[in-house]
Amino acid sequence: MEYSVLTIGIPDELFSNLKKLIVQYRLRFIMSPTVHAAGQMLSHQPFHLLMVNLEYLRSIQQTDWLIGIRRISFVPVIIISDTPEKDMKGMIELGADMCVSGKWPYSMIADLAYAQLRRYTEYNHYRDPGGAEISPFQVSDIFIDPARRIVMVQGRSVDLRPREFSLLLYFMQNPKIVLTAEQICEHAWEMEGSYNRGVSGPIALLRKGIEPDISNPCYIETIPRIGYRFTAYRDETCDDCSSSVGLL
Repeated sequence: MEYSVLTIGIPDELFSNLKKLIVQYRLRFIMSPTVHAAGQMLSHQPFHLLMVNLEYLRSIQQTDWLIGIRRISFVPVIIISDTPEKDMKGMIELGADMCVSGKWPYSMIADLAYAQLRRYTEYNHYRDPGGAEISPFQVSDIFIDPARRIVMVQGRSVDLRPREFSLLLYFMQNPKIVLTAEQICEHAWEMEGSYNRGVSGPIALLRKGIEPDISNPCYIETIPRIGYRFTAYRDETCDDCSSSVGLL
């Protein structure tokens, strides 16, 4: 499987050396031009490591940018700083996992990056990061861990019964696709034929757990006479639910 590393403001020399030195994984490095673009990418696709140059954030007066990121992603974050001893505490409080010096040997930074990748992929993903059936993943600001039966919405833990958990997992595996009641029964619950009690009850219970406003659903859209669609992104369906990340 190919893993993705997102970088922001990292010096070109460090960027190129990291690509050469972290050989334990098949990595795809993506350099984001702005924090706004990085926020959009983190909202729409999975990344396995985020590396940010603190001096760049300071230059654009966005040192608290990580607060918004932690609402949408649990990706490990390494901060590159000229003064890590001074900045460590503040960066950890904002959501970073590690603060290192850009003046350290490239091999040392690469080793620390590898350690974070290993923890997030092999340890948290049960050594099978490509297995969608067990690997934790995130769509917009909803995180799901199928093996541990964990759901978090914007960092808030949500308790779901097995039926609603399976329903959410099926929705998250098929974002923006209109799903019929028959498809939901067959693929989410492995039931053949029509579900004699319908799917509206489980949908209502799932909405109660994840929606910020049940009367105005942002995540699960009803398609009249057809089925339901997991819209995935709150800012596309709810005018007043825009993520702060998208506003940077």
